[in-house]
Order: sequence, then C-alpha cells, then structure tokens
Amino acid sequence: MKVIYSLTFLCFSNSVIASFLIFLTLGQLYSSLDDEEICDSMWISFNLTGFKVALDTKVYGQPLVGLANAVWHHWNDKQSAKALVLSLHGPTGTGKNYVARILANHLYTRGTKSNFYRLFHAAVHFPHKSRLETYMSELQEWVRGNVSRCLKSMFVFDEFDKIPHGLALLDALKPFLDHNDHIGGVDYRRAIFIFLRNDGSDLIMSHMVEQKRLGRKRYDIYTDFDNLLSKHLESEAKRSQQPGALLYHSLVSQFIPLLPLEKDHVAGCIDDYLLDNQPDYLIPTCFIDRVLADIDFQPKVERYFASSGCKRVIEKTQFILERERIDLKRKREARKKEKLYL
Repeated sequence: MKVIYSLTFLCFSNSVIASFLIFLTLGQLYSSLDDEEICDSMWISFNLTGFKVALDTKVYGQPLVGLANAVWHHWNDKQSAKALVLSLHGPTGTGKNYVARILANHLYTRGTKSNFYRLFHAAVHFPHKSRLETYMSELQEWVRGNVSRCLKSMFVFDEFDKIPHGLALLDALKPFLDHNDHIGGVDYRRAIFIFLRNDGSDLIMSHMVEQKRLGRKRYDIYTDFDNLLSKHLESEAKRSQQPGALLYHSLVSQFIPLLPLEKDHVAGCIDDYLLDNQPDYLIPTCFIDRVLADIDFQPKVERYFASSGCKRVIEKTQFILERERIDLKRKREARKKEKLYL
C-alpha cells in the first residue's frame, strides 16, 4: 500500500513567532493486489479436461458416466431451463464429498474456499427439528444472497437424508430449483445444487454383490443404475409419504450412484495417503496388505467390498505405521543389547 502525502508550507511575516508547517493529507492512493473474488471468468471457469482427469485418477472405482458432460452443458448453456440438481447416493466412504470438492476445485479459482461455494452439513446447520421454519427462512436468505452476487453459485448439502424433516426444506428451495426464469429479479437457473445422501446404499450394495457373483464387470454394472436407482427412490418416496419426497424426485436433474469399493480401490486410497503424508518413510511392499487385512469387507465369505470404503483408511494406516515404528524401535534396542553381551 503506497501513501502519497502533499506537504504545504505556509510562510508568514516576521511578526509570527515562528514558521510552521501544516500537513495536509490530500488522499491515499492504493496500489494493492487485493485478490477480492469477482464473479467473472478470471475467478470462475470450468476446467472440463482437468475435472475428467481428476475423476479418473483420484476417485477410485467410480465410472461416474455422464457427470462431467452434464456439468459442462449446464455451465455453458445460457438458456438453461433450470438449476442443475445432482443427487449423489452411495455407501459411506465411496467419495461423495470428494467428488463435490473436486468439482468445486475445477469450477472456481479458489475451489472450496470460493465465496460462491457453500457447504451445508446436516449436523451443523440443521440439527433441530423444532427450528425447521427458521432453517427454511435462513436457507432462502443464503441462496438468495449468494446467487444475487453470482449466478454461477454452487450449494452442497452433506448428509441431506439425515436432516430432521430435511425433505420439507425443499419447500424453501423449490423456487430456486424449479423452472422459473426470474424470482425477484434474480435468475437461479445457472446455479448448481448437490445433495449427498446415503439412502439407496442398500440397493446399490445388494445389486453390486449379486452382479459380482455373476462375473459382470464393474463398468457394465454401473449402467444398470441409470433407471434402477431413480425408480427405487421414487418408490421409496411414495411409500414414505414424507412431505417433499416426490417433489425432490421431480426436481433432481441426475441421480448419481457411487459404488462400493473393492480391495484394489482401497489400496489406491492407502497409497495416496502414504505418498502425500509419508514421502520419506520407506514402506515395505506388504504394508498395504497389512492395512487391508485390518479393514472390514463384505459379504463375509467373498469379501468383495469395503464396508466403509476409504473412510477409515487414514486412521488404520496411521495405526499400523505407528505399530511398525514401535516394533522397529524394539528390534533395534534388542540388537543393541545383544551387542553389549558379545
């Protein structure tokens, strides 16, 4: 920051006791590289190629067919009929949050730190049933405020199925998700809404186990869920008679399944963690097998899929690393003692 001051000297007659200086500040000139985020192409640009590569190399075991193209078409369609609403379903640890973060990182220069990205978590933002009306009002303000600042805003609702009366929140969101040109002078059709849900996991798991036993390939099984998941959720919505259940189904642009992870996929997660956090530690080739042996897989007989995906990989890996360090330390101390008695 540079400050330029103007100095003005006023001279008076000799009768004045002394000359004095009047310091006048005419203003401050700011030379700043302030990185205030603006809703323009400098800060917002969808990197389609980078997004596809990230999905292929960082998200294990998820074909995610059509996701990248769906975002691309919506992001570049100035005449979009409605907001893009994605509903991600799958067992714990399969990458729902990870996919949402990767998308944000390829939409915004600041990624998930962007002012145009908002994450809502069930336990944090909507914990109490008794405050539903308050939540609805606050949610509308959040969405209205963000989209007013930038049409290409992104909203993620984590564990949406665990929000008390969560589907009732759709009454507050419906105007923003539906086919409306403008609401109060604001166009919400360019925004993206992503709902992360665990419901549908049992269907996904059971179908995957059944098809795996038949010898079908993972990519081929994925295509089964185009209609299978949508029909299942619609049937569940009718049966549950929850307010907003069918409304939710009608507003979703695309249902996206995330499949349970196999051993090779979990091994990839372990390897990634080691490369990122233990680059100087020499890992024996059998180390990943030791971590895998400490992870639960199902069904119990075939052990096809990790029960919690990659969710507990970090703590399991850290535990076994520490155990191996302790064992190594003990072996070294034992060798030292042997040398003393030689």
